[in-house]
Amino acid sequence: MKAPKHTFSQKQLAFQELFIGTLIYAVVLGFLNDYTSVVEVNSFSTIFFASVVLSILAYLTFALKKRTIAWLKNHQGAFFRVLTFLSVWLIMFLSKFVFVWALDLLFGTYISINGFFGILIVVVLVTVVQRLAYFIFKRLGPSNS
Repeated sequence: MKAPKHTFSQKQLAFQELFIGTLIYAVVLGFLNDYTSVVEVNSFSTIFFASVVLSILAYLTFALKKRTIAWLKNHQGAFFRVLTFLSVWLIMFLSKFVFVWALDLLFGTYISINGFFGILIVVVLVTVVQRLAYFIFKRLGPSNS
C-alpha cells in the first residue's frame, strides 16, 4: 500500500521551518545557558522569545541567500562564480552582527550571547541539529527504491 503523496504550500513550509527552527533555537540556547558561559539568560520566556526572533532572522537570511544565488546563477563566467561565493559569504557573515544587534535591541540585559564567536557557536549548533533532524525525518519516510 502506497502512502499518499503530500504537497505543501509555501506558507505551510515557511511555518514548519519557523516553528521547528524556534524549537531548536530554544533547545540550543537553553543547553548553552545551563552548561556554558556562551549564553546567559534570565528566564525561559526570554529564551523562547529570543528563539522566535533568531528563527525569523535566520529564515530571512537564508531567503536572501537563496535569492542572491538565484539571481547570480543566471550569469556565466568565473567572475560571477566568485561574486556568488563572496556575496553568500558576506550575507552569512554580516547576518551574525544583525542577530546580535537585534537581540541586544529587543532584550537588552535579559540575554547575553558572549561575542561574535558566541553567536557563531549558536548558529553552528542550530544548523547541525536542524540538518540532523531533517536527515532523520527523511530516513523515516518511505524509501524510493
